[in-house]
Amino acid sequence: MRRILVTGAAGFVGRHAVAALAERFAGTATVVGIGRGSFGSLPEGADYRQLDLLDQASLATFVAAFRPTDILHLAALSSVQQAGDLPTETWRANLVGLLNLAEAAMEIASPPNLFFVSSGEVYGRAFLSGAPLSEETEPQPVGSYPLSKRLGEQMLRDVLAKSDAKLIVLRPFNHIGPGQDERFVVASFAGQIARIEAGSRPPWIEVGNLSASRDFLDIDDVVGAYLGLIAQVDALESGAVFNICSGLPRTIESVLADLRAMARVPFEVRIAPDRMRPSEIAVAAGDAGRLTAATGWRPAAVWSETLSRVLADARARAAEPGRP
Repeated sequence: MRRILVTGAAGFVGRHAVAALAERFAGTATVVGIGRGSFGSLPEGADYRQLDLLDQASLATFVAAFRPTDILHLAALSSVQQAGDLPTETWRANLVGLLNLAEAAMEIASPPNLFFVSSGEVYGRAFLSGAPLSEETEPQPVGSYPLSKRLGEQMLRDVLAKSDAKLIVLRPFNHIGPGQDERFVVASFAGQIARIEAGSRPPWIEVGNLSASRDFLDIDDVVGAYLGLIAQVDALESGAVFNICSGLPRTIESVLADLRAMARVPFEVRIAPDRMRPSEIAVAAGDAGRLTAATGWRPAAVWSETLSRVLADARARAAEPGRP
């Protein structure tokens, strides 16, 4: 039996990952998630424990008892905007917690496969080329979040070098889906639209820079990529890096237009100065050819259906009593 540990399990991606792992490996693996928040209703075949990666002693005790064969490390402060506002907290969560996890993993008799979820954001200024980037591109991160992820990759290569633990680095690009926080652009648009429809806010939405193009994926496609790599880990070389992306950038303006076409009421669009973020990256897209070659993975979600799910989730939240 495999023993799969998911960190950050109570977060947006973690909830989807725990459910998908429990279904994919039903009867062949034990799936346990850990995180700081509460999980709520657990999917069949999964368990959850409240545990902070910064609590080194408790983490080490748990890992020693569970003895994971595979770790999917999702725990991070993942909003670029929030990371920029809280750099100290970002470095503590994204590097200290990661180091604690790596140390705990190396202490067990059979060190696990460690799937480190980094980010496509690590490429940073390399995106100025305008072309979809492969894993061969040298990262040029800018900002607390991308820097912490890039240094996390490098730190793991160093501390795990003399360990039998296998390291796989994952670089997902922008992903969206039900349950995402409104600090992220598509969830923000959907949330504002849903509240306009519910009559709880005036008929306009506030936006930032609409001209940038980004590489978006459905959360189910991203989690599907994680599962495919976990399933085939024996065939992967330690230290391998995989982009998870569509290769098809969309302008933020076009995403808003697609959501607008699904809205039940008309609304205005207003530029909000506090939502404008200084950015010299006009286009950010990736090349997932290595992942496709390794596992056969390709994005499968239909874009309109992805947005429909996001908007339906936002409408459900807007209808909750007492929700602003």
